[in-house]
Amino acid sequence: MTLALITAGSVGLLLALSHGRPGLMLLSLAILLFHALPLVWLDPDTISATLRAQIGTATVIAGLTSLAWYTGYWLFARSPAASVSLAEVAVSAAPRRFHALVLIALLGLIAAAPGGLFGFAQTGFLRLPVDSALFSLTYAFACLAAFTTAILCVYAAASRSAPPWFSTGVVLLVFWLLGGRTQFVITAMAFGLVFLAHRRVRLRSLLLPAVVATLLVTLTLSFRLTLQGEVTDFAASIRLTLSQLSLLESYALAARFVEEAGYQGAHYWQVLQQLFPRALFPEKPMQLSRALRLMEARDGLGGLTPGLAGEAFAAGGLICVAAIGIVFGGALALLDNAYRALTRLQPLMQALIVSLIPLLAIFALRGGFDTAIFRLAILLLAAAIGGLWRATHVPRLPRVAS
Repeated sequence: MTLALITAGSVGLLLALSHGRPGLMLLSLAILLFHALPLVWLDPDTISATLRAQIGTATVIAGLTSLAWYTGYWLFARSPAASVSLAEVAVSAAPRRFHALVLIALLGLIAAAPGGLFGFAQTGFLRLPVDSALFSLTYAFACLAAFTTAILCVYAAASRSAPPWFSTGVVLLVFWLLGGRTQFVITAMAFGLVFLAHRRVRLRSLLLPAVVATLLVTLTLSFRLTLQGEVTDFAASIRLTLSQLSLLESYALAARFVEEAGYQGAHYWQVLQQLFPRALFPEKPMQLSRALRLMEARDGLGGLTPGLAGEAFAAGGLICVAAIGIVFGGALALLDNAYRALTRLQPLMQALIVSLIPLLAIFALRGGFDTAIFRLAILLLAAAIGGLWRATHVPRLPRVAS
């Protein structure tokens, strides 16, 4: 199993790099880092009691979902990407005023947080539990600011002008505090994918920023643990970061959850209810990630993400793991097809595609829709409203008779 996963992940990574497919690259890296290498490093003497008891089920889930991801990707990889020529549709101006209003609103919400800017930073950085409408609204505006910044990046890349450095810095800083390391990474990657597609930068030129981001992520964890009263150093943070790459623990937790609570057939309906803030909808069901945390650690701080496959197993067993995996792989293939023709699409569509690829291939894959649904919904809603506005306010160019 381990050798098969390493081989499949390595081949997929090489194909992705040679054909310019970021979704396949992230999918292959996930198989290598989250499934294969944890099996290589597996030490029966140091793993948790849950993983020791569920290692067989966790390994089957890892192998089955890896196969399903690649199967879905292969089935849809040759599908033609829907594209709209810029010569046929008029291109509106960059939404700078709207973006500025979003940034102002975001900064205002941060200032209105309990304790002001310092209180916001402390709550987010230390991962203190927050169930308030203000926090949810702040997160929603941060997602919207990230999406409008991605649109500005598209205009900057297409016109060979300066990137929106200020907006990029503000959004990344807010997500570093508000959404954690994964939110920071997927947002930065969305911006980078724009300039890669427009050939403003090359892949190798992004290696240094990637190394800097990795160091920042590790230092963030070390600093956070120190503030929480846990003695740690940089080396310990590296070991902890590497241990957190594994999804085997997540799958084992999901298997244990099924043994104790049974399959959750209504899980994805409950996921949709997570879109409503608990302050406005107190009766909404508990997130699966929070339930796993309570089951394993007996505290309510944060959550233990089940992973996309662990979530599917909790919902419907191995059949659901295979079905969700095939659909997920197919969705990434369609996004990759569109990315290869990115520069021929409208700026709004370009921003949507580069935002969806890392959101699905990193955030949803590691956390499941249970964790990613809110940002996904904000992104799709913003894109739908933007598309509707463009359809009703931007005139189509007249066709020239040949």
